[in-house]
Amino acid sequence: MVSNANGTVSKTLQIKVLEVEEEKILPVADFNTNVTEGYAPLPVLFTDRSQNAASTGWDFEGDGSEEVNYGTVVYVYTSPGTYTASLTATNENGTDTKTTTINVMRNPGLPVADFSVSATGGYSPLSVTFTDLSQNAISRSWDVNNDGIEDSNASSFVYEYSSAGTYTAKLTAINVNGTDTKTTTIIVDRKSSGGGSSGGGGGGGSPEPAKNVKVKELSQLFITNDKAVKFDFTKNATCVVYVGFDAIKNVGKTTTIVEELKNKSALVSELPEGEVYKSFNVWVGNSGYATPKNIEKPVICFKVEKNWLQDKSIDLSSIILNRYSDKKWEQLPVNLSGEDNDYLYFTAEVPGYASFAITGKATVQQAKTENTPIPAEERSIEDIQPEKQEAQDTETGNESSKNNRNTILSVGIVIGALGVIGLVLKSMKE
Repeated sequence: MVSNANGTVSKTLQIKVLEVEEEKILPVADFNTNVTEGYAPLPVLFTDRSQNAASTGWDFEGDGSEEVNYGTVVYVYTSPGTYTASLTATNENGTDTKTTTINVMRNPGLPVADFSVSATGGYSPLSVTFTDLSQNAISRSWDVNNDGIEDSNASSFVYEYSSAGTYTAKLTAINVNGTDTKTTTIIVDRKSSGGGSSGGGGGGGSPEPAKNVKVKELSQLFITNDKAVKFDFTKNATCVVYVGFDAIKNVGKTTTIVEELKNKSALVSELPEGEVYKSFNVWVGNSGYATPKNIEKPVICFKVEKNWLQDKSIDLSSIILNRYSDKKWEQLPVNLSGEDNDYLYFTAEVPGYASFAITGKATVQQAKTENTPIPAEERSIEDIQPEKQEAQDTETGNESSKNNRNTILSVGIVIGALGVIGLVLKSMKE
């Protein structure tokens, strides 16, 4: 309103005041866990990180029931399974929920360490691939050069051995219940131009004079403990096909020599009984290696020509492998293991390796042919006549002998009678 001398003027203005509603603040559910999977019993730490919440409630197993109604908590899952854990945050304006998955596995017990290697021996530099085959392990640790330092924790890796030597490779398998280890031996040899051995089983020389060796063949292998060993002679230079045994100790590169001989070995005093097919020597490693403390179940596989059996009329069942030991021959039974067009193959368990001879015997019919009487039904006239003549000669001789005896008896009687007459006449004269 405005006034002056002339009068008063007024105007009215309406002001409307509105009521503003207060903004509602909703809760925000949030939490984290220290683990989301593991083996039963599995303790899990749940940490509440919710905002604007007046209260919270936990459902750890997803069954709709509230187990805990306060913030941070440790819950233990005792049975294997997959669980949906949830947290619900609440205030006067509403609720909010967050979930996560907890995977509880059955406890496997202790781990079982196991692994494979691509090679257990060879010349340096030697690359070996190690592959973890362990069971119930969640992690691993490799020490493959026995220096006490981890070389890898991968499930598979390649390691190169640059220096010659014998190494113990170890795998440690790990899980929540403990550890387990497995080891193997890697033998790395130094290659030499002369082809010799750097130790271990080695390759010993032969005491057989060279002039008596018809042919010889060599075979080389790396020998590790608890492994079956088989020296194959692939050149077929001798009658020996392979030499085998179970190794007890690690010895590295080893040479086996087979010598097929021209005549009786200079290391034996005499040949064994029977028809000798072949004489040969077997030398395994250095002198003194092939003994029961180093090898088990030694065997020899050898072959015999079928033509020899036929030409000599040899009885197959009489084939024997003879081993010379303690200045005498020992007969070893053999097993027929196979054949081809030209050869029969035999195997024999042997007490050890030394000088050997393969022998057989002629069939009984062949051996007695010269002295066996001819059956009557098979005799010819020529066979019978000499016998008849012999019988006649015998009868004639007997008759002549009888006549001679009678003549001598008669003369004796006459002489006796004359003697008696002489004595009587002498008595009469006196």
